[in-house]
Amino acid sequence: MKNQTLLASAILSATLVGCGSSSSSNDTVDNTFTPCADSATECVLKGVLKEDFTLKNGVEYTLDDVFQIGEGNGEIADAAGITAVKAAGVTLTIEPGVEVNANDDGVLLVTRGSKLDAEGTAANPITFASSDAGYDGTGEWGGVVIQGFAPQYGAGDTGVCGTVVCNVAGEGGDFVGNYGGADKADNSGIIKYVRIAEAGKVAGPNNELNGLTLQGVGHGTTVDYVQVHGNLDDGIEWFGGTVNVTHAVLTNNDDDDIDFDEGYQGNIQHVIIMKDQDDARTGPYGSNDPRAIEANSSDEDYVPQTAATIANVSILGSKINNVLDSEEPGMRLRGSVTANIYNTVVAGFTDQCVRIDYSDDDADDTTAKIPSVVNLTNIVASDCGSTFKKENPDTNVNLVEADITFDTAFALTSNGTVASTTPVATDNGSNFVFDTTTYVGAVEPGTAAASAWYADWIIDGSLDQ
Repeated sequence: MKNQTLLASAILSATLVGCGSSSSSNDTVDNTFTPCADSATECVLKGVLKEDFTLKNGVEYTLDDVFQIGEGNGEIADAAGITAVKAAGVTLTIEPGVEVNANDDGVLLVTRGSKLDAEGTAANPITFASSDAGYDGTGEWGGVVIQGFAPQYGAGDTGVCGTVVCNVAGEGGDFVGNYGGADKADNSGIIKYVRIAEAGKVAGPNNELNGLTLQGVGHGTTVDYVQVHGNLDDGIEWFGGTVNVTHAVLTNNDDDDIDFDEGYQGNIQHVIIMKDQDDARTGPYGSNDPRAIEANSSDEDYVPQTAATIANVSILGSKINNVLDSEEPGMRLRGSVTANIYNTVVAGFTDQCVRIDYSDDDADDTTAKIPSVVNLTNIVASDCGSTFKKENPDTNVNLVEADITFDTAFALTSNGTVASTTPVATDNGSNFVFDTTTYVGAVEPGTAAASAWYADWIIDGSLDQ
């Protein structure tokens, strides 16, 4: 495994260079990408993509630095600027079966107004991983960042970031630039049958790149059948936005797997979360507090607009959650969030399977406690030191303790007396409808491993228990 180095902090900060109030530009990544020749067998990806480009199966691609798609991450001054950014937007298309090998500072950054069209297949998934052999590293390159024009909500209940124009500085390094807007239905493209492995860099305290970072991404975007494996920080983190995610496999990630805040409003279904099962691990690699699901809206991060509905998740903790200095719950729903979680199983956490916290609306701990709005319906918990902890006695909880195991398809072998319920979706304008299931967990019991929804396309061995 490579050393976990910090993402270079010397990258120039974003500046506004436009002429006139409606201009938008960003000179942080200042070299234009020159498309490789059609006959090329090797291609280095870095710089700013300013025209549509396709990554073709059979070509060896190296992500050598920041590869920025479009120029929508500069500051936008007005509605005319939004129109100009969208008109100038470009699309990066990735054919099924392509593998992008990333060097240490490699980052794929898709900016507002542009799109990533990465649609693999179960037989030919698209893969992002580090340049060395195998998929067993952690923090060996940056990650994938998608930015959109969907709403973001400010800390301290300051409300939505603009009714027309919004510029929120994104996490992950100065080069990330700005995201956000007022279009809940914004479309940043498609991510389907995509694997992201060995990523995650730290640019500074509370300033990290996740495996898949979704910043103000709208529900016009498709994220379905995606794996994030071995990320140094979170698997998937939503910063505001409305994009729904279905069929995700989140394995060996060193911090949280599902993390949403800043007014994210969306729906998530069919997720397998498994922490690193290596018994030799003594804890997280980084300065992390690994949980499977975290939602945050407390104290200085008080954003009560944060709301999500999550269903059919199977969570298996490991030793990295349970060491003395890092005992973490399977789920921590912290602060004034709305979280409705259905048909989910959580096991393998010696601290708590679920923890729900009050929050304050500021950082000084002097104001009245504000409860989260949390409903836990059909939750099965097992092998947790303290199954449940909550500060709000009015939380609606339907949690059953049972001795459980997962079979070779990662289906629950027994769930006590818990039945399945079809969730009501969070209304984010997408008309999302949850699949009706008759089971608890991510996989239907009785399913053969070879025919499970994750079969064929995830990284070999990544779900070995």
